[in-house]
Amino acid sequence: MLILEIADCLFVALSSVFSTIHVSMPGFQQKSRQSPNPKNPSTDSFSPHNRSLSCIIVTYGSTFLYPGASIEQNNHSFAEKQSTQSTVTQHAPRTTNPMKQLRTIVIGVGAGIFPWHQTALNNTPFTVVGVTDVNPTVGKQRAEELGCPFYADHQSLLAETKPDTATIVTPHPFHAPLAIDCLNAGVHVLVEKPLSVSVADGDAMIRAAKRNRCLLTVSFQNRFRAEAIAAKAWIASGKLGEIQHVQMTALWPRTAIYFNQSVWRGTWKGEGGGILMNQSPHNLDMLCHLAGMPSQVFGIARTNFHKIETEDTATALFEWSNGAQGMLHVSTAETGIKERLEIVGTNGSLALTPGNLEVKSFARDIRQFLVESDNPYAGPEILPQEVELPESTADHTHVYTNFYNAITQGQPLMSDGSEAMMSLELANAITLSSHLGKPVKTPISRSRYSKLLEQLQSSR
Repeated sequence: MLILEIADCLFVALSSVFSTIHVSMPGFQQKSRQSPNPKNPSTDSFSPHNRSLSCIIVTYGSTFLYPGASIEQNNHSFAEKQSTQSTVTQHAPRTTNPMKQLRTIVIGVGAGIFPWHQTALNNTPFTVVGVTDVNPTVGKQRAEELGCPFYADHQSLLAETKPDTATIVTPHPFHAPLAIDCLNAGVHVLVEKPLSVSVADGDAMIRAAKRNRCLLTVSFQNRFRAEAIAAKAWIASGKLGEIQHVQMTALWPRTAIYFNQSVWRGTWKGEGGGILMNQSPHNLDMLCHLAGMPSQVFGIARTNFHKIETEDTATALFEWSNGAQGMLHVSTAETGIKERLEIVGTNGSLALTPGNLEVKSFARDIRQFLVESDNPYAGPEILPQEVELPESTADHTHVYTNFYNAITQGQPLMSDGSEAMMSLELANAITLSSHLGKPVKTPISRSRYSKLLEQLQSSR
């Protein structure tokens, strides 16, 4: 034992000297990366590998109403819980060796999405030490399956388990207050998409992460798709040239029975939006991940067929700061078209569909060709390119592996709070523009959108 303790101390000492540590994790190929810049301690760059590591997963079930209460009463009851000042004392920093099991709690363990998180937790060095859910019947059943205790509320869960991390998979409006409570307790947070329902709440979450020197990440697993990784690398290499046009179409057909499964679905109080807040955040995130954040948005959001409060269809026109233009169309009330993202640059084009990437290059940059060509009706020669896709799948295991490596090694998060904010900003901008009937610039007015959301929630 003495030899092991000495070896452990030597490892910790060496870890503090070297800026990178390589850990091989199951299901995720990675390379050693330079440690973040210590002069810029933001959530993007903070290296927490010298912190205490415990993990909490907080999820609320698919039905979040308290027994016998209306949705208004339950929202009020939950808000009262969040207003209670947390008495949890932040743990003293401890050094943790790579591959050590991190203590994890789950808030909202009864959620329909949780099985995907559970599979990822089983495949990564996390140990669930406690769970909670507003539906105690489902919550206790899940706790028994996980072999951990069930707690009636997240405050006692935090205080008694003293976790390293928390996973939050509750209905969207509760992401912000729960995440902030966890961050204030010194706990790293992984939240299911979207980041929150409003940019103001998202800002508060990011500030809390920075203030407490904790990590905040959002489950945007599609960033780990093989075609997304290859497309990101192709754009970063400069081979696409300057982006000129972006077009995204994504149809997520849902039937009436889907919305009837849970009272919060399709409501402003329960979801904070429709397809823009539930299904298409992945599409909005991929658009921003590859093309960057548009500077101006004109949106039209409508409820065409579903009997719900929120939008089932949205279309938007975008403009980027370099003059590039684009559009988005998403719907839960349409079908027949495969999800597709196209990006056209001055020197080529990309087309992404699930599992595939089509790459084309131009024989000459279009800017040069337009000036030099003697053919008034032609474009440059188009040359198909063979691009090898990496071995990667878009699952939650990659998200948790990245989260673990960021905590233990200081590796960059694939989707930290600031990155996740882009899709939320875009969703809020489309909704705000639709209600104003005119384009809006980004970043949008926080107070203006918060006021609109409050009006939408109170008028239903």
